[in-house]
Amino acid sequence: MMYKFLLIKFFLTAVLILSSCSYNEIEVRKKNIQADKAYKLTLYTNKKLDAEFRKEKAKINKKYIIVIDPGHGGKDPGAIGINGTFEKDINLLFAKIIRSVLSSSNIEVKLTRTDDRYLYLRERINFAEKLQADLFISIHADASKNRKASGFSIFSLSDKASDKEANELAKRENKSDFIGGLKIRHSDPLIKDNLIKIFQRQTMNESSKIANIVIRNIKKISIKNRGHRNAGFVVLKSLTIPSILVELGFITNKKEEKLLNNKRYLTKISKIISLSILNYFNQID
Repeated sequence: MMYKFLLIKFFLTAVLILSSCSYNEIEVRKKNIQADKAYKLTLYTNKKLDAEFRKEKAKINKKYIIVIDPGHGGKDPGAIGINGTFEKDINLLFAKIIRSVLSSSNIEVKLTRTDDRYLYLRERINFAEKLQADLFISIHADASKNRKASGFSIFSLSDKASDKEANELAKRENKSDFIGGLKIRHSDPLIKDNLIKIFQRQTMNESSKIANIVIRNIKKISIKNRGHRNAGFVVLKSLTIPSILVELGFITNKKEEKLLNNKRYLTKISKIISLSILNYFNQID
């Protein structure tokens, strides 16, 4: 008798649960689960990428120095995610992953910070200049009032921002004074200004080159690609070092915030950035 009672109770409970969910809700959940599974499969099983990385790494026959700059730090947390993730922590973790990925190559990777400390923008640039680095990459996570905004972006320096959003982002990041670049001590202001423009233009061209390589390679994995854009980021204003700024994704997007806390996800993107670095040096060698 008790067995029949429990069976009937279970049946009625199941009917109530199912009746509280519409057919459409159940279908949406199924589709979301399937989409997530497909996303993870395409993201984490790219053996071809690993093979290409090893091939490019083997071709590097001279020493290079690159500086990876984890944005923000210390008293400056950067953007803060919906679930409380600090951008500064994601930036530092990603920088350390890139250093690890490139550790067995001829490329020496230096970080502007290896712990949670605050650095002025000029300190970051000066750090790279003193090392006479061959490349400078600043790491960030994007933010927006629009919680649906998502995707990966690359920025390089330009006299004019490519769009209003890029200009606003640059303004947000440019919080510190800037004292950087080549120290030209020529007494004639006109000659000094012309020399600066020549150096800056050449460096900007090289920066665009590496940025475009990254955008080409990012298409090899499943990630929303917002493309290569331009803006007046202070941290990119070295006169002698090609420099790009990477926005890994939107920390203010709930799904992307979760991905940015996933080490496997960050490692996949770091492979793309690292492959692009190898591609760039193999092109100019």
